[in-house]
Amino acid sequence: MQASIKPGATAIAAALALALCVGGAAARSLSTSAQQFRSTWRSLEFGNESPIRCPVTMEGSFSARTIAKVTGSLIGALTRVSIKQEACTNGTVAAFNGSEAYNGTTTSNTLPWHLTYEAFSGALPAITAVNLLFGRFRIGTRDAGGLCTGQYGRPEENIVLTLAREAGGRIASVEPVAGSNVINLFRTDAGICRAQLRITGSGAIAQLGTTTGITVTLI
Repeated sequence: MQASIKPGATAIAAALALALCVGGAAARSLSTSAQQFRSTWRSLEFGNESPIRCPVTMEGSFSARTIAKVTGSLIGALTRVSIKQEACTNGTVAAFNGSEAYNGTTTSNTLPWHLTYEAFSGALPAITAVNLLFGRFRIGTRDAGGLCTGQYGRPEENIVLTLAREAGGRIASVEPVAGSNVINLFRTDAGICRAQLRITGSGAIAQLGTTTGITVTLI
C-alpha cells in the first residue's frame, strides 16, 4: 500500500512545485507585443457639465517589452501628443507640446509625459486590465463662451488609465478610470475657471505606425 501511494504523492508534490513556479513567474512580469504604441480617441471629453470634446492622439513607448509589476515604477513615456483643435466642440483644448495654439501664443513643451505601473485587475493568470498612472501632463482649455481660459495639470498629480485586456491578451481599449480621472487647475489666464476638470472617453491602442493591436501576456 505504501509503495503505491508514495509515487502518487511524489507526482502531486512535483505538480504543485511546477504550479508555484509558473504562478510566481506570472506574478512578476508582463510582456507587451510591441514597445512603441499609438493611442487614439475620436472624442476625449474635458470637463464636467457641457464638456469640451476633441479628437486626441498620443504616441509613446514602453521602456522595455517586459514590465515588472511593481507599483510606482516608471515604465514608459508619451513623446508625442496631438489634439485636433479645429474639430473640438464646446471650446478648444491645447496640449502643451511646443506646437499647439493656446491663448494667442504657442504652448511650451512639457513632453515627455510619464507612464507608471499601478496595478492589474482580475485574478492571475486571467487578468482583465492593466492600470497605469499618467503624469507630468499639461493642457490648456478655453470654453465656447470664453468664460475660462486656463491651464490644467500640476507636476505632482496623476490620473489612472486602464487598458482593458481581452481573454487572448489583446488590449481592447484605453480610458481614464472614473474617480481617478480629475485634473486640477494650474493657472487661470482669463475669466473664471473651475478648480478641476474630469477627463472621460474610451480610446483605441495599436502598435505605432500600424493598425495592429497590442497584446499583454504574463511571463
